[in-house]
Amino acid sequence: MLTYSPKQEDYRSLAHSLATFTSLTQIKTMFFGFSGILLADDFVYLNAEAIESTLVDETFENYAVFPVSLNQQLWGAVLCETTDVSKKRLFLSQSYLQNIMNEIIDTPTLGTVKVWEPLTSDQVSQINYLHDFFGNHQTAMMPTKSSQPTRAMKLDQLDDRDAASRSITLAVDYIHQNIQQSLSLNEVAQKAFLSPSYLSRLFKKYLHVNFVEYVNNQKVALAQEKLALSTDTIQQISNQIGFSQTSYFTKIFKRKTGLTPSEFRQRNHTIQKIYTIPRKLDWENSESVYDVSKDFFKSNHIKYLADSTDGTTYVNRIGDLGDTDGNRGWVYTVDGQQPLQSADETSANDKSVIQWVYTDYSQDSQSK
Repeated sequence: MLTYSPKQEDYRSLAHSLATFTSLTQIKTMFFGFSGILLADDFVYLNAEAIESTLVDETFENYAVFPVSLNQQLWGAVLCETTDVSKKRLFLSQSYLQNIMNEIIDTPTLGTVKVWEPLTSDQVSQINYLHDFFGNHQTAMMPTKSSQPTRAMKLDQLDDRDAASRSITLAVDYIHQNIQQSLSLNEVAQKAFLSPSYLSRLFKKYLHVNFVEYVNNQKVALAQEKLALSTDTIQQISNQIGFSQTSYFTKIFKRKTGLTPSEFRQRNHTIQKIYTIPRKLDWENSESVYDVSKDFFKSNHIKYLADSTDGTTYVNRIGDLGDTDGNRGWVYTVDGQQPLQSADETSANDKSVIQWVYTDYSQDSQSK
């Protein structure tokens, strides 16, 4: 077994080179490293769930498997789609792949990379037999459900979920750090070392919203803060949050809030303070807006007071600002809209962003 491996930068360079090779030759090519890494479609896949999902999605009708060694030890395998590919092109591909790998890998430190001749169909079948052999023996040796190895298997499954959580956390952190720029699914996926399709699935699974909606909800929330608390023009605000066209920003803003940016600013000129709470991965499905808001206030050392009337909870004070004479106080919004229910009656499950707003109560406001 290898006790050392290439750097992440090497893997990114290799993934890009394989994508270039695919583009030039029209031979779909991937690399799977036995350390648990997959290079495909110009992306680096680092966790088991992402690798499995990507491999399942691939539709290679015919393929060649090139074993790859590093410093005379088996390192991984290159997989090539071989439909309508001649033996001569396959031989040239083997040489080319070996050359680009040795150009990228630090051979004086890690050793020489060698791409071996592709396995024959009979050899691949023999590997399948070997896999079945080990699978059957592992099943035969599997202890009872209450034994320690079974618990270890569950821990492995948890590790996969943790890896997925870490990946989407990278993506969400990158979004919030760059929310004032134009953000694409491809760009964010690359920063999180995921494929765009897999990142999209993670957003729906963990955040219960698609990628574009999540990003737009964060941008609209930031725009609401700027419209209410600054004197910047709408065009300036549009540029500040990553929209190249003010007309498109207006369209998205109105779709989310029901108001144009100008109408929002006119109706909300009395806003004095806004607390914005973006979606976090640790929100439980059963939690309400009030539950996750309490956690946010506590973790950020923000004092708050709440009152309960007829079983309904209302937030009366956040920080130094509280209800005054019944005409000023705190209201909340989710994804740009103000619900009719109180915060403890509104589920946070499928929400991307919550905002607490200190303002004059509008005549038609029915909840806090």
